[in-house]
Amino acid sequence: MDASSLYQHNLKKNEGQVYSALLVGQYGSANYPDRHSQEESLRELYQLCDTAGISMMTDIFFQVNHPDPAFFFSSGMRSRMKNVIAEEKINLLVADVALKPNQLRNLEEDLKIRVIGRIELILDIFAMRARTKAAALQVEYAQLTYILPRLKGLGGVLSRLGGGIGTRGPGETMLETDRRHIRRRLQKIEQELEIVKKHRENARKNRDVLTFALTGYTNAGKTSLLNRLASSANKLFAEDRLFATLDSFSRKVYLGEHEYRPLYSIATDTVGFIRNLPAALVAAFSSTLEEISFTDVIITVLDASSSQFDDELKVVNSELERLELSAKPRILFLNKDDLVFPDDKARLQQQYPEAVWGNTMSKEGVEALRAKMREYALKHYLPERKERSISQKGKLY
Repeated sequence: MDASSLYQHNLKKNEGQVYSALLVGQYGSANYPDRHSQEESLRELYQLCDTAGISMMTDIFFQVNHPDPAFFFSSGMRSRMKNVIAEEKINLLVADVALKPNQLRNLEEDLKIRVIGRIELILDIFAMRARTKAAALQVEYAQLTYILPRLKGLGGVLSRLGGGIGTRGPGETMLETDRRHIRRRLQKIEQELEIVKKHRENARKNRDVLTFALTGYTNAGKTSLLNRLASSANKLFAEDRLFATLDSFSRKVYLGEHEYRPLYSIATDTVGFIRNLPAALVAAFSSTLEEISFTDVIITVLDASSSQFDDELKVVNSELERLELSAKPRILFLNKDDLVFPDDKARLQQQYPEAVWGNTMSKEGVEALRAKMREYALKHYLPERKERSISQKGKLY
């Protein structure tokens, strides 16, 4: 059993079906106190839907000060949704809110179409983007962890979506069997991920070189930057969509000559962050994210042209803080500088005078970043390595 047979929420065009989605934004809650904050979140939800393969989308806003415990949205709001669904021939509703299982089930029964929330959409995208065994295991673990406590509320939904767990369909009488099945699968995945973790630990033991981790908001250009920096001709997959990379990939980066010898470092690409990232995903990708903790320097990559730059930087900083990595040395790379308005660039330059500006498409700023990496190597890493080598072997090389 894999997560796709359990979850049945993959939003790719399946068997010729094309999804037309209604995106429902809501404000008045703690997460979105005003309409502006919700509009920015909904803009990101459009990108998530595009990444999921949904080509036709429309949206609607509601002020929800007191969510309906059974549906989250009031009867009047649901009536407006039904009108849009009928007029636009909508077959999928994506709510920018973490719906409870009973709310999800009740909305589907009332609206007569599929309903998912922001978290389910992100989980679906991760399932689509998993290209390696390790990534697939981590995504499946996140999906199962997310669905386990919600199994009772989602029972009817999963049955209607065509299969549930395996091919049974998790009816209410099967809940305990389903839970045991999921827990056994979670234990199996944990064992397999432990093997992946040990393999990565062994790989790190063989590295006696300065290491950098590329972190940042999703779709900021981390993978493209690594492709520009890397000495290898084996380029990583990069795409102008959210979560193009889920695994951590490392490449050798040439930093120039030192004492008539080439100086190299290792740079590792990591999964991007996003606001309201499901806790299940953070936990599932711990073996990938922990690569950051074993690097010497963190390079934070951000889209300098984003209208939500400050919020995106705050999200990255909070995620690094959650991983207890705030104290690590940092280099800030501000990408897509050709799209930044002059006034915004002046403000950011004043706020972050040490930041490296660039554009991974034109390679601008890549050599400046390489020089910054070299500067750190000469100032911090090589002196420490020399002292360590002399004490151990009496020589540097």
